[in-house]
Amino acid sequence: MRMAELLTLPHTWGTLVLGMSCYAAFLSLRGLWIGPLMMDRHGLSLVHSGHVAFVMSLISLFTPAIFGRLDPGTLARRQWLANFSLCMAALFVMLGLWHSTIGNIAIVIAMAMLSGYGLLQYADVRASYPDHMTGRALSLFTMSMFLGVALMQWFTGVVAAWAAQHGWESYTAVALTIAIWLMIASTAYRWLPASPLLLRSKV
Repeated sequence: MRMAELLTLPHTWGTLVLGMSCYAAFLSLRGLWIGPLMMDRHGLSLVHSGHVAFVMSLISLFTPAIFGRLDPGTLARRQWLANFSLCMAALFVMLGLWHSTIGNIAIVIAMAMLSGYGLLQYADVRASYPDHMTGRALSLFTMSMFLGVALMQWFTGVVAAWAAQHGWESYTAVALTIAIWLMIASTAYRWLPASPLLLRSKV
């Protein structure tokens, strides 16, 4: 029941919607789709596709620390999160529509560099709840991240199969689906209520 109390707070829903999207988008690409995309679309070997995935993983290890240092603080953080989500969505659109091998590798490296922005949501969650609720809020947020990964990987698999049945390229359909997911999540996060604690800090 104490965890359910968080769901009665309007600003929790924006946090969960974005939490289910940012990490899920990058991990769905890196963990599920990057190998098949590089092999099927571009004819790379399994080894060379693994090199691309390795570079993405290596970059993504360090970008959270960079974004942590760039954290703009409470007043601007929500705007950054919404905008970076839209930037990631734009990269997925480019990945879906642009079939250049070098171009696609450059795009996924750019995604790895941008992926660290999700760390800012941890700071946003901490600033959005009073001290006695922070632990529960962070737990709920972390749960939403992993639920989002499971849902996105499942759903993009369904989309890929549907696209193949209709003669469309699966990877275009998958990338555009993730882009739309991120756009919806970013818009919802922007328009759903913010925490009263954050609003109070603006006064």
